[in-house]
Amino acid sequence: MPLRLNLSPRGLLLLFAAILLVAHASVFNFVNDDAFISFRYADNLVRHGELTFNLGERVEGYTNFLWTILLAVPMSLGGDPVLFSKLFGVGFALGTLVVTLRLLSVVRGESRTQDAVAAVFLAASPSYAAWSTGGLETQQFTFLLTLSLLAYVREARLLGVCLALASMARPEGMLLCALLGLHRGLRLLWRRHRPGGFEGAVLLGFVLIFGPYFAARWAYYGWPLPNTYYVKAGPMSFYGPGLLYLKSFILDHHLYLFPPLLFAARRHRLFLTLFAVVALGLGFHVVRVGGDFMGQHRFLVPLLPLLAVVLVLGGDEIVKKLVETRLPRKALVALGLALISGLTARVVYIDRQAMEPTSEGGVDRIGWLKMFAAQCQAIGEHLAKTAPPDASIATTAAGTIPYYSRLYTLDVLGLNDEYIAHEIPAHGSRPGHTKSAPESYVLSKDIDYLVYHPTITERPIRQSASAERAWAQKGYRWESVEVPGLVPPHWGVWRRAR
Repeated sequence: MPLRLNLSPRGLLLLFAAILLVAHASVFNFVNDDAFISFRYADNLVRHGELTFNLGERVEGYTNFLWTILLAVPMSLGGDPVLFSKLFGVGFALGTLVVTLRLLSVVRGESRTQDAVAAVFLAASPSYAAWSTGGLETQQFTFLLTLSLLAYVREARLLGVCLALASMARPEGMLLCALLGLHRGLRLLWRRHRPGGFEGAVLLGFVLIFGPYFAARWAYYGWPLPNTYYVKAGPMSFYGPGLLYLKSFILDHHLYLFPPLLFAARRHRLFLTLFAVVALGLGFHVVRVGGDFMGQHRFLVPLLPLLAVVLVLGGDEIVKKLVETRLPRKALVALGLALISGLTARVVYIDRQAMEPTSEGGVDRIGWLKMFAAQCQAIGEHLAKTAPPDASIATTAAGTIPYYSRLYTLDVLGLNDEYIAHEIPAHGSRPGHTKSAPESYVLSKDIDYLVYHPTITERPIRQSASAERAWAQKGYRWESVEVPGLVPPHWGVWRRAR
């Protein structure tokens, strides 16, 4: 007998959203250089039993423990982390569509066909689709954050478990714990209630899972926070680039239209207060850290499911008001089609712009990230074939090249180096790039290849005679190499004379 799907209109819309998301994510289909940092940690765990970047050096240069461990599973079976990072990313993104619809049903008290509009909104979002790939934990954290919010509004005692997992996926999970605690505390205070069994169960569930993990982490790496925190922490203010980052997110997702939606959904006061606490708290955090140097707002993607819920709740009320005005049906249909056409054109424009291999205002577009990872892969594979196995490299591109070369690596920006993270003062205003190893420190480690940011050109690269003389005194000579698969084909590097 032929297989027949008996889907409701809501189910059909959800299926459409899922197909749209997969198709939209394929437009970007990339893995960026930073993802290979997690791949290298997972690779060393699988092959050597060490959750380290360089063997024998316990430095926590990642902030996504749960994601790294998840990738280690297929890698232990011979799977390619590039492929599985995309599959897992899209899988979590699809899961969030379902959880978001369930959250809507709980907030409303019933399920409606139009709830699936929230899933379509997420699938159509360039940021949501882009970071369904990318190789990072963005969608894993988004799924766990949305699941935590669902558990919170349902007052499910498994909330503590959800929050513990979210905190193990991204450090912002701890901030989510604080924000939900603040919201719950204010709610209890307003009702003049005391914490009870629900709050106790949540706290117990969180401590039983996160407590042992945190203690083991601290014992293994020797610091209470990841090395990346100390690298990125500094006296510099990031509010300027952070506000520009937020502005770009608002414009791309037309969030200037959301105040009327929030007003229209005012009868759902409890959810709106939750939305305000979480959105403002996480939003302020992202602005404070300066946003991100990668395009398409990955740090703000976890807020998109909340925005989707607001869109549907407020949109329902606005549509009701329009119907009550008794406007001609044709006018309402024309208005809807015009809105959909305009938004579709805007999405297509953003997608095309995002895939341009350029950077703007210190932010690298997805096309540039994709191109750069491919270039670094070619260089890493070349080093794996030509460099001595005990060679070492120093680079600011500490993902793809180290992963494919499997050489000892010093991240000049301090990712995997405690001295740079704790002793070098911060400077500049580019997020994640405020600390850099002094030349004297790099040379003291007898690095063989001074890659820094890879020099890649169409024709062989030359250095000035004075530069070559100066570096010769330090024991280095300039090499310009034509690398197979590299586009453009020539790579220049200072190499130590052994």
